[in-house]
Amino acid sequence: MPVSQRIGTNALINMLGDWSLGRGVPLHTKLAEAMLDAIESGVLPAAATLPAERALARSLSVSRSTVTAAMNDLKSRGVLESRQGSGTRVVGSSPAQDPGATVLPGILGRGSVPVGAIDLAASVPADARALPQVEVDLAALLRAGPRHGYTPAGLPALRLAVAERLALGGLPTELENVLITNGAQHGLALALNMLTNRGDSVLVDEPTYPGIFDLLSARGLKPIPLPRTGGGIDTAELRRLVNEYDLSLAYLQTSVHNPTGFSMDDWQLRSLAKVCDELNLTVLEDLVLADLRYDGSRPTPLAGRVNHASILAIGSLSKLGWGGLRIGWLRAPHSLLERLIRARLSDDLGSSIPSQVIAAGVLASFDQVAKVRQETLLCRATTTSEYLARELPEWGLTIPLGGLSMWIELPGPYAEPLAQVAARHGVTIATGASASVASEADHFIRLCFDRPETQLMEGLDRLVQAWRAVC
Repeated sequence: MPVSQRIGTNALINMLGDWSLGRGVPLHTKLAEAMLDAIESGVLPAAATLPAERALARSLSVSRSTVTAAMNDLKSRGVLESRQGSGTRVVGSSPAQDPGATVLPGILGRGSVPVGAIDLAASVPADARALPQVEVDLAALLRAGPRHGYTPAGLPALRLAVAERLALGGLPTELENVLITNGAQHGLALALNMLTNRGDSVLVDEPTYPGIFDLLSARGLKPIPLPRTGGGIDTAELRRLVNEYDLSLAYLQTSVHNPTGFSMDDWQLRSLAKVCDELNLTVLEDLVLADLRYDGSRPTPLAGRVNHASILAIGSLSKLGWGGLRIGWLRAPHSLLERLIRARLSDDLGSSIPSQVIAAGVLASFDQVAKVRQETLLCRATTTSEYLARELPEWGLTIPLGGLSMWIELPGPYAEPLAQVAARHGVTIATGASASVASEADHFIRLCFDRPETQLMEGLDRLVQAWRAVC
């Protein structure tokens, strides 16, 4: 049985980090989630005795009822227990956790996360706390769409909200240009099914979003890597590859880039648009991270700059809000959109109506949600880079301009050994090979810093220990 340890108020506050950040979520919920993060990451150990509720409330500058509600929430989950005369103690991580939740698809990282490990591999929000408070009732659902509930193109209200958001970003869009999908991955799959045949080659930026490889492989498609030069794309190399391989389709990230965190400048996008027009190239333009550039800027997308090329722009709420809200969209010329809707009907009759109603509510608070996310991610990126620069100066670090993760160059081909040793130290990372087809990828790792501060710092500590063990 673990030895009991009494935790002081100051120590507990340090473990909780900046727990009160964000809006639209009750304080007691944020406090409970921060304590749960500390417990599940091992920062707050099992059998530890917590401070008295009154003292903790005073130190946190909140009401005692807030602390009591947070404690009761965790007791109901079996994480805390109270005994008369001995206070409240930590039982351990939630026993109700689904073991299946530790198994993640390849697009999220290394494939599986050991129980109790801190996941810095999956480049996704840690939880749903970034979402604003959105209420959905039966009357709203009945008003939202057809009575039978099937909407292959998506709810008109949500399609219009997406169109308005894209137009504000410099991409004129009508409702008839928007198809609602079950996330960006679904949108990419629909587009690839319609635009390719088995055996075709598709141009992809290098490195790139790991999930595109799963989609290409499942359809018998071959990725042709187009190296990124800093934040931009080498248009001369793009021309050469299109002509050499007779390519007609490219998948490109033109906003904030996953995994590097770089972003294309206005002049680079103008140059790219000119070349796409000259080549009459069809492009799947990934804009999923477009609203997570830390300075809040958002250059006009490629789709708003071309004259002849066909551009299908893809977005979602998974990085801005939460991966569990499986709502994304495709913005395409009307003629292509009609074909996409017909193709979708063969295996999917439309996205969930409740999810679409929630998504419309999120878009109604879009500017506020995006601003909070940008500020939080910049803080985490700065904390991560400063810590690693101090502890591991031999690593090649560049602070990203946006997004949830950092692309780190190691001093040698150590990505896979480091990932294996790190897992034994209780932290997971993504190797460069998951986002690349180049042999030099074993010099790189991708590290997601979009985690609660306490969990992030504990994960970085474990990663430093793992690196020193590798060395």
